[in-house]
Parts: sequence; C-alpha cells; structure tokens
Amino acid sequence: MARMTGLPARLGRYEILGDLAVGGMAEILLARVVGPSGFERPVVIKRILPHLARQEGFVAMFLDEARIAAAVRHHNVIHVEELQRGDDGLYLVMEYLEGESAAGLMRRLFSRDETLDLGLAAYLVAESCAGLHAAHEMTDAEGTVQHVVHRDVSPQNLFVTYDGQVKVLDFGVAKAADRITRTEVGQLKGKFEYMSPEQCSSQPIDRRSDIFALGIVLYELTTGRKLFKRESPAETVRAICDHGILPPSRLQEDYPPALERICLRALEAAPGDRYPTALDMRRELLAFLRSRDLPHEPGEEMSRLMNAIFADRVAEKREILRRVRSGSKVTHVPAGEIDEGVEIAQAPEPTDVGGSATRTDVDVRAAAAPRSRWVATVVAGGVVAAAAALLDATVVHRPVASAAPATAVMTVSSAPPLPAAVPSASAAPPAPEPSAEAAAAGAPAAAPPVKPKANPRGTAKAKDAAATGPWTKWH
Repeated sequence: MARMTGLPARLGRYEILGDLAVGGMAEILLARVVGPSGFERPVVIKRILPHLARQEGFVAMFLDEARIAAAVRHHNVIHVEELQRGDDGLYLVMEYLEGESAAGLMRRLFSRDETLDLGLAAYLVAESCAGLHAAHEMTDAEGTVQHVVHRDVSPQNLFVTYDGQVKVLDFGVAKAADRITRTEVGQLKGKFEYMSPEQCSSQPIDRRSDIFALGIVLYELTTGRKLFKRESPAETVRAICDHGILPPSRLQEDYPPALERICLRALEAAPGDRYPTALDMRRELLAFLRSRDLPHEPGEEMSRLMNAIFADRVAEKREILRRVRSGSKVTHVPAGEIDEGVEIAQAPEPTDVGGSATRTDVDVRAAAAPRSRWVATVVAGGVVAAAAALLDATVVHRPVASAAPATAVMTVSSAPPLPAAVPSASAAPPAPEPSAEAAAAGAPAAAPPVKPKANPRGTAKAKDAAATGPWTKWH
C-alpha cells in the first residue's frame, strides 16, 4: 500500500497518487499529469527528500543526475522528461514503465525454484550494454566525450518491462567529466556487491568498471547465485578484491563455454583484460544469443516470461493505468519492488589451499538443490525444465595487487594504481604487465582458465546483425 500520509497532493502540475519507493536521498512517486484535451497519463517523479533539499552537496548530486540522465537519449535508458525546482522541492519527472527490476525478476524466479533461460539472460545484459554504451559515449555541446561511468550498475537499476524491453535506470552516482560534485578520495559510491576491484580500492575508474558490474549481473542471472555478496560490506569488498570466482560451469555442467568466456572476460580483475567497451561485450552476447535458436524474437520471449510469472502484478498495474487515464481516483499503488523478503543464495565461496594458493578446490555438490530453468519454448502452456547438476569445482582465482580493507568500509586504504586509461570505442588498451617488484617478491601467477565443457545444445549461426540497433530481425 502506498504511503499517502505526508505526501503532497501536487508537485507543480503533477497530481501525486502515491509513493513507489524511498531511498537515502530521494523518494520515488507515482503521479498523474493532464495533457492537451484532458488526456491523462502516469509519470514517475524522483524528489529529493525535504530534509536534504537545503544541503548544497545533495542538491548538486541531484542536479548532476538530472543533467546526465536527460542528455542520454537511447531506447535502453529511461527517458527523463524534465527537472523542476520550486517551493515544493527539487524533482525529476521520468517516463512511467510497466515492469519489474532485474532484481525483482531474480527474486521471483528464485522463489519459484527456477532460473532464467540463458538466452534471455544474454538478451537482458546485451540490451543493458546498449544503454550503458550510449551513456559512456555521451558528449557535450562541443562534441567532447564526457567519460560517463554509471558506478551503480546492478539488478536494481536494470528494468525489464512487461513487453520485454530493458532500460538502464538511476544515474544518481554517475561519474562524468563536468560533474558539479566530486567524490572524495577513499569514498565509495554504488552498491558494494557490484563494484569493480578498482572502485573498491578508490583507484581511478572508467567505463570498464561498469563492464565488471555487468559481468556480475550476467553471472548471477545465469547461475541464480549471488557472486560477491557476503555477511558485511567489508567482507563483500574483500571478496571482490581477492577476486576468487567459481566458473559458472562448475555450478551448471551444461553451461555454454561461449557464454562462460563472455562472463569471465567481463569479470577480469585488470581493467585492460576486460572488454574495452560495452558495445564489444554486446556484440559477443548477441552472437551467443543467435546460437540459442529461440523460436521468437527475444523481447517477445522475455515478455511472455514476465507476464507469466508476474501475472498478479500485471493485473494490478493495468488497473492503476486504467484509473489514471480515465481520471478515476487511485486508492492503491503497489510497491516498486517485489518479493523483497526473498534472499538469493550465495555462490559457493572459494577457500584457498594452504592460505596462499591461487588455485583452490571446492566441493559444491551439496551447495544447493538443482534448480529448474526457464526455457524460451513454451510447451502446452507450461515450461520445459532442465536440471542443473553440481560438480566438484576448481576456482579461477585472479589476485590483484591491492588488498581489501581490514576494517574500514567507506574509507579504503590506498593501493598500487590499476590501469585507468579510458579506451576508445574501437580499440582495447593493452593489458598491464606485472611489475618487476611483484615478480621479485614471488607474486603468485594466475591459475590457468578452466577448460570448458562441450555444449550439446545449439550451434552458432554464421549470421551478422546490427550490434546497437533495436531488434528488427531475428531469424
């Protein structure tokens, strides 16, 4: 139920219907605006919390978000309509989207003992790559690239509509060349479990930090497991900096080698070893997606899934839209997030052998029960399920030079700088060479990559497609 008490009846020309969510800096409201000839439509308003509206630092951050979000025009980024500032506060007006966050999608599937079809997971992340690439390439009026970094890429900020579209949300902590505000040294911004190693150690970051976060999202969508989340923020940061990653094929024996290569490349510890741009990652995801032989266009398959597992929410929101557009009173607004009490299980945590080995052996057979998988083909109104067996596993463990902080969470100890050169959209920066000091000190070498298993399902099609355009052609 919406929290109506304490909400204004109106903000400017917008009638407030209820609230969707409240965060540390702003509240998200559902509103109605009356257009020409009495046409009424819903919008979403993000308003800075009243007690923060007089603090210059928070106001500057909010203005930065508004400027960046409004400048990025792409079908995979939420559309910002306007910024308003008056006696009733400072607020952003955005398009209203019917759907759920990727986090809500993951929780709903987990609660049903299901995981997402690999092709649909690749589609979701590929579309997110398109939206983020548009932000990364944003220029000012003179055509100068602004080096935008989202810094908060996570399932909560990737939105899937009921008709199968994917949108990137919330540039509230985004970094850009001409931000009004500046992040202090040692201050972390973003969700801890989706930060890159360089972000955790307060090193300079560029677009490749967002690519690391996309790798985490891809890992979690395809395995149904949290990759780095631990009991506390400090332990989470340590896990990221230690960079012990269980390959997805060790959780699912039929995990496609091509998808695993994409996931693990995005998750490389050194920025220079990742994809240089989100567009490059998207191209490989689309190539994998074409090999899945989906019976329909992936957005259509995603829509079918969303409408099937969120049937209760779809009906509820359609009734709200009917009332908004007819001018009727709205008495109930559903919460912005769903199934928040559902806790997704953590991926098995790597344990070093002898305390210093870079190759670790973990028995994960009893880590979790096999989980059914959503498959894009619908049979007799149901879903084809495939059991995912769990095996003895070897961890790919790639240490980085910096160590995780022992105690501090928001202030991180300094570390040797990681490569931070901003790549162009056409060329990848060279991978960094290990230092002579590290070699002399006997720094452990990275373990060889796990040999992927053969993928019995589907073969790649020799077919090209536009990497950034909307889905105009599938088969």
